[in-house]
Amino acid sequence: MSVIVEFSIATEEFVFGSALETVERMEIELEAIVPVGGQVIPYFWATGEGFEAFERHVGSEPDIESISQIDRIDGTALYRAVWSNDADGLLGGLADSEAVVLEAMTAEEGWYFRVRFPSNELVERFSEYCSERSISIHVGRVHPLAEASRAGRRFELTPGQREAIVLAVQRGYFEVPRETDLTAIADELGISQQAASERVRRGANAVLRAALPFPRSE
Repeated sequence: MSVIVEFSIATEEFVFGSALETVERMEIELEAIVPVGGQVIPYFWATGEGFEAFERHVGSEPDIESISQIDRIDGTALYRAVWSNDADGLLGGLADSEAVVLEAMTAEEGWYFRVRFPSNELVERFSEYCSERSISIHVGRVHPLAEASRAGRRFELTPGQREAIVLAVQRGYFEVPRETDLTAIADELGISQQAASERVRRGANAVLRAALPFPRSE
């Protein structure tokens, strides 16, 4: 049975995350982890300002072999990166355990991950992989996929999405007329307006899809 595991990891424990940490104020969210020819190539979204400086910094990191911007929409850009020592890192362990990263993003004190493993045995393999390499992760919640998929009150929001959408409701963002705007929400959360917009939009989408009976597509 598939298992959902939520965990956090300090930036310094996550080689790729450390390489992405810059003086620029950037919100980072991994898009996918795709095994290709024995390598794990992450795609990630970067939201903020100073993309040119960000790219120069990341490109100069010894662990990063290459970084390329694939798309850019206003204050958010999609990147593809390849790094040199993925076999010994956290992402290499996830790939070795056949895990699918559902959510991965920067948090206040490191990175937050929500990952789906095909079985409990592969969760144990990932745990052993981290222990052997002294990779310290802090597990927050473990539950079977069936539990997460039940219609009801579990909307599978990330901590950032949950915080943003709760604040939006409390401040009257969804009222008619609106009692606040994304700029005010972003300021209160201490993030960019673009990041606040994405968290509210993705959070609302997750809640609506979990709460409403959408028909199955062909």
